[in-house]
Amino acid sequence: MWMSVALIVVAAVLTQLISFYSYTYTKRTVEWKTKERTQQNLKELERINEMKARVETAVTANIGTVEGSLKNPNSLYDICANLVGRNKHVIGSAVALKPGFVAQADYNNGAFAAFAFQTSDNAQVRTKQLPYDYEKSEWYEHPMKNNCIWWSQPYRDTGGSDMLIYTFSAPLHDYKNECIGVFTADVNYEEMVFRTGDEEADYQRLGMWILLSQLLCIALIVIIVWRSASSIRRVNKLMTDQELMNRELKIAGDIQRSMLPTTQVYENKKHHLDIGVNLLSASDISADFYDYFYTSHSLVFCLGDVPGSNVRASLMMAVVRSVFRTAATAAEDAAESISPVTVVKAMNRSFCSMLDNQMFTTLLVGVLDLNTMQLTYCNAGHPCPVVLSPKNGIRLLCVNPNVPVGVVDDYEFKEEYASLLTGDMVFLYTDGLIETENATHEVFGTKRMMLCLEKSLENGGTPEQIIERMTNNVEKFRANADRIDDAVMVVIKTL
Repeated sequence: MWMSVALIVVAAVLTQLISFYSYTYTKRTVEWKTKERTQQNLKELERINEMKARVETAVTANIGTVEGSLKNPNSLYDICANLVGRNKHVIGSAVALKPGFVAQADYNNGAFAAFAFQTSDNAQVRTKQLPYDYEKSEWYEHPMKNNCIWWSQPYRDTGGSDMLIYTFSAPLHDYKNECIGVFTADVNYEEMVFRTGDEEADYQRLGMWILLSQLLCIALIVIIVWRSASSIRRVNKLMTDQELMNRELKIAGDIQRSMLPTTQVYENKKHHLDIGVNLLSASDISADFYDYFYTSHSLVFCLGDVPGSNVRASLMMAVVRSVFRTAATAAEDAAESISPVTVVKAMNRSFCSMLDNQMFTTLLVGVLDLNTMQLTYCNAGHPCPVVLSPKNGIRLLCVNPNVPVGVVDDYEFKEEYASLLTGDMVFLYTDGLIETENATHEVFGTKRMMLCLEKSLENGGTPEQIIERMTNNVEKFRANADRIDDAVMVVIKTL
């Protein structure tokens, strides 16, 4: 009798010890791997940004040479070949001119594109005329239309290196400063993606250890079946605790949302603006946020996205908003007008000094001058804003590829400008909008977002109506799939 009782007690104790050790080992392993992966990702981000900067510098530094050689088109092949040969990251380069600029009979209907490239086996540099209609390619069409530098989406270069590549394009100008073509550099897709270590084997070993531990626990649990009643009581207590925690999280979410500014119709109309906002949360608490306030002659706003949708990220969001207010107020006290880049730099210094856990956030800080309707903004790893203009149509604002806040302490952020007309609207959003997935893991994407905004511009309406249309489109696309990330939308309309 006593031996049976002793065996049951020993089995119960061993079960608890094995469970605790398995939990501790798993927790420490996952935390260590997570920290290691975060550090690797930051290094990869720095590597990619440095590589992009070198490619951009190599192209822009040779624009003068290209524009000075346009009278001798055949010399452009050598310029492209030199760019490929002297830059280890560049596997292809082209000078694609506007059809008709080179009007010689041996070219394809006046279209001319000198092209130099390396094949996938890293052979010597080859040159040729681009064998396809490049006018509709993203790398040509976007910089020609918008007169700005541009990184394309990845595509397969079937006419040259036959590899998956990104293309950086810079516009070329004639003596009248008109766009007459683009100068490009191709980068291998594999160079632009994060390189991660072989984590599968580590997680397989961890999974095997967990499996063995669970099997041993199951064997011991069979011996202590009589403890099932107490186990049920513990489960019931856990369920009660979970319900309590859910209620507390809901209260925390309500408090968090109450911290965000609400649209004041009278205040907005007094400043000749109409503002609409919406926050789509993946859970009771959110890691995305927006904030804005008026000064004597401007509207100051901020949009942010902290990675994750947990309690830690939501607390980080509250800190980011508080630091934004502090930095903006300090910038206003130090000068007559608030500079977005000054605010972003101050926030970056604050977070780099206080965050030793590699947490970071993307930001878009802007200032709209209420007298001139000039928009000044500074982007920190955030999606591009969209301008909806009844007169000029819809366009994505060009943004500098700045890094998120909290990554590099002394990073030199750049600010940009855009002029708005009466009736123009600025659509701001976080990446949770375009990264919304449906049941088949297809993302909503920038293309669907832009189509929805185009229809909204055609149909007209207030910022609230535009946000309502976008929300309906996103939710219809998502259908029954879970929302995996928060999303914020803000529309500012000039009256």
